[in-house]
Amino acid sequence: MIRMFWNDGVSNSGIAANDAIEASLDSVLDRFFDLSEDEDSFLGLEKPDDEVVQFAYLRDNIWLVDIPVPAEGGSYVKECEYRDCVDIIKRYYTDSWEIPSQFVLQKW
Repeated sequence: MIRMFWNDGVSNSGIAANDAIEASLDSVLDRFFDLSEDEDSFLGLEKPDDEVVQFAYLRDNIWLVDIPVPAEGGSYVKECEYRDCVDIIKRYYTDSWEIPSQFVLQKW
């Protein structure tokens, strides 16, 4: 099952990555929709194989999507609009998930 962690920058509430909770697609989409548009707001998802995707609010409907790949020494990143993030979240819940081709590897 996919686990979720998040922080809401306005209410300063959330769940730390170490305490991530199992979450259905609907509960993740609800949480993402409810997050404040604040620079400290983020949402992360983790699969059982430790594959992670993270969404951090940047500005006006723009989120930084970050997909760490330790084996490649970096993260695949891209700034995305809210609706694109929703599409990525939906794809993450499928068996055919793969890092979108338009993402760029940023070395750590």
